[in-house]
Amino acid sequence: MNRFKKKKEPSLIEELKELELLDEGEMVDIPDLELEDLIEENRLSVIVRCLNPHAHKVGGLVKALPPIWGLEDRTQGRIVGEDKVHFSFRSDTDLQYVLNKGPWFVNGWIVVLDQWSPNPPEDYLKKITFWVRVRGLPIQMLKKEVIDTLLGPLGEVEKVELHAKNSNSIEYVRAMVTVNSDEPLQFRRIARLKSGATYPTELEYEKLLKVCYTCKRHT
Repeated sequence: MNRFKKKKEPSLIEELKELELLDEGEMVDIPDLELEDLIEENRLSVIVRCLNPHAHKVGGLVKALPPIWGLEDRTQGRIVGEDKVHFSFRSDTDLQYVLNKGPWFVNGWIVVLDQWSPNPPEDYLKKITFWVRVRGLPIQMLKKEVIDTLLGPLGEVEKVELHAKNSNSIEYVRAMVTVNSDEPLQFRRIARLKSGATYPTELEYEKLLKVCYTCKRHT
């Protein structure tokens, strides 16, 4: 038997927005605030941004992420916006684990996070660090300068591993790259030498399971 969900009625504020009946609001001057207590209270915390609201609701992240981190009893989350959750931790060790062991995924879709800051930079909650495997380069091009040049346009190249650890294979080389989460991912790039010779390469983002097939974005 099919059950039809009752359509949610729009709230008054949503109706006013739809009818464009809301003005910008009155300007209110706030005095200078002492933020030391707030900064100390939130020092061991992160903000998590939901990139794909169709895959999981922001409220679901509050329950989903602590078990994924293995910190069910050592962190607490709360919704702080339409697409953001604030998680606080009891120790710097747990905080650094969450910051450094990503990227993190919920139901196969990636979320982006940053340490809480009272004055976040412009690229706040827009950075994701991946280990990228580069396939297709010949032996004579397995140099750090080549990898930096090939992947540099994608983001900041932080580390390059020309040889896989504990392996005698050179099937691929690895690089740690921090990319903009709002930009489409690139999965192929062509290395071209001054001689005109070209070498098509394929890029594999470790741990990445899903991406939009149309725009190649996380959203």
